[in-house]
Amino acid sequence: MATKADTILNGVYSTLNLTKLNASGKYARIGKVVAQLQKVNKKSKIHEKTTGTISERLCELALKAEVGQLYKRVGNDWNWMADFSVYGHPFNLLVSVKSFKAKERLLASGSGNNLSPIVGWGLFDDASEWNNSKRIQAYLYRSFLAIYMPKNLLMKLPQAVKDIKNINGKPFLRDLDSFPGDLRKALVQGAHLDVAAF
Repeated sequence: MATKADTILNGVYSTLNLTKLNASGKYARIGKVVAQLQKVNKKSKIHEKTTGTISERLCELALKAEVGQLYKRVGNDWNWMADFSVYGHPFNLLVSVKSFKAKERLLASGSGNNLSPIVGWGLFDDASEWNNSKRIQAYLYRSFLAIYMPKNLLMKLPQAVKDIKNINGKPFLRDLDSFPGDLRKALVQGAHLDVAAF
């Protein structure tokens, strides 16, 4: 049975003529999807929980397209830490999905242990959550390798924040469009992710 989130997303895909596209094709148009979701929300407020499920579904499009059977949804007992786990070597990669605000929830989802590396993925819309270098450093201490956010938000941030690098010497803050490519580049012979590639 389709959830409310699926019904809304299917309506958006239909409006944008994306229904026949595969997961990769839909994710490639994520900016248009999010813009249409905002229009739907203006007409009739989407419940917070439904928004969270929609965000997870959008993130999952990239996972389906790029890592296929190597990812799984994290069970309810562990979803305080992440939403998805991707089989990796030497460690699995966790993915924590948030909607429009990171607040403390995203930071708290980090393990703080480099044996459990994590990336954050969100439709964030508040630049004030991301314009402070010290705040960004806190995510690094919590074992985040990257935070993915909408390109228009990333462009608004100070250059000093955008220049912050992760433990692997790569950009820490990244736009949502780069998520599938980053997964693809880290994939080793279709068998696992090399988390050092993040």
